[in-house]
Amino acid sequence: MPQILQLALLIAILLPASKIFASVCSRVGIPGIIGELLVGIVAGPAALNMLHMAPFRGAQADSAFMLLAQVGGLVLMFIAGFETDIDRMKEAGVTAFLVALSGVIWPFFLGAAAGHMLGLPWNVALFLGGALTATSVSISARTLMDAGRMSSPEASVILGAAVIDDVMGLFVLAFLTATASGADVQSFGVAPAAAVWLQHHVSFAAQYPLAVRMLLIALSVGIFFVIGYGGAKRWLDPLILQMRRLSSAEAVTSCVLALVFVYAVGAEWLGSVAGITGAYLIGFVFAESDFKADVERTFHALGHGLLIPLFFISIGITSDFRALGGHWLLLGVIFVIAVVTKMFGCGLAALARGLSPVRSLRIGCGMVSRGEVGIIVAAMAVRAKIFTESQVALMVAVVLLTTLLTPVALRGAFHLKCAEDDEDIPGGGEVMDEAAPASYAATAESGSTQLKARAEA
Repeated sequence: MPQILQLALLIAILLPASKIFASVCSRVGIPGIIGELLVGIVAGPAALNMLHMAPFRGAQADSAFMLLAQVGGLVLMFIAGFETDIDRMKEAGVTAFLVALSGVIWPFFLGAAAGHMLGLPWNVALFLGGALTATSVSISARTLMDAGRMSSPEASVILGAAVIDDVMGLFVLAFLTATASGADVQSFGVAPAAAVWLQHHVSFAAQYPLAVRMLLIALSVGIFFVIGYGGAKRWLDPLILQMRRLSSAEAVTSCVLALVFVYAVGAEWLGSVAGITGAYLIGFVFAESDFKADVERTFHALGHGLLIPLFFISIGITSDFRALGGHWLLLGVIFVIAVVTKMFGCGLAALARGLSPVRSLRIGCGMVSRGEVGIIVAAMAVRAKIFTESQVALMVAVVLLTTLLTPVALRGAFHLKCAEDDEDIPGGGEVMDEAAPASYAATAESGSTQLKARAEA
């Protein structure tokens, strides 16, 4: 069967199944994304091993599926960006920084110490601790969107802390990769290339490669955020205005989607941060755009109708518990550390900043998931000849378990009441999952009305 037909058949099976599972989960009070993750687990090596069945052998449909899934992750983070409450994000700056700092320190040191105590060499244990530092905000963002909580103070802290967390994790990984002897850790981007060039041409850089690499990463991060944010604020609306004058259908949507991809590439190439951070940044700027309604409905349909479910399915479909080789005690200990260090470490940092215990718990729950970030770190450890197959399986299992836990814990934390909730939700009361489709419909109607008004003008 041709590759395109294999891919079409794979999506035709998994996409409706994910929606059915998500609907069943929602009806019994479980977040819908759990259903999408479960479809991936059932289809993956842990159960049916669908990608190795006869109809899908002999081509690269699985690779194409994974690429589409990663595009779904970018679209998800763009949507999370333009649904962020900007005023509250600015107010949460210091709190987000302290939450992120706590969410890096505790997982790294406790994870590395526990790994070494359970028999892992120090170089492996340190990489394991490093893999536990970064938070994957994709899961929390989707849960917050489904619950209609993207404008809450907790969401502002979670999203801001996750971006800062990503940057801090870079320095941890820079230290680990620079100290890994004989490691093949060539990276994509300006900072690694500049570091290599300086080490060959400047004696100071050759003597202190770690310091130079970290300095270059810091400069890259700063330059990317200054240029990316400033350029989007200055040129985004004029560019979209020009696109609206084109007679071709959905020209604005195509332009914005291209910007999401450009910012994702720029984030990794120039900023040395994850591509999802770039997608979130352009969405964050787009939240204040005069043309937000022009693409909001389209991106919700494209994202939630196709790409975003594929992203969550892909997390489950890459999980293979068989490769753990009986390291169940290590898995259990690392999983507990992964949960406790984020849930309570980040929660205590928020509590120290004056947030209520309930809101601090919500923030801690929102920081638990490792998502694709942990898998990326595990892949780096493999290239550095640090991780074996069993350690990669361990990290994938931790990623999957924290991904499954986060939406349940976060939704449960929002069930807990605190006095400040009535001040943030009009009319008080709790916003349930059903609010998300309603908000999408309201957004669509609002966007349509604005477009008609502009056309008449």
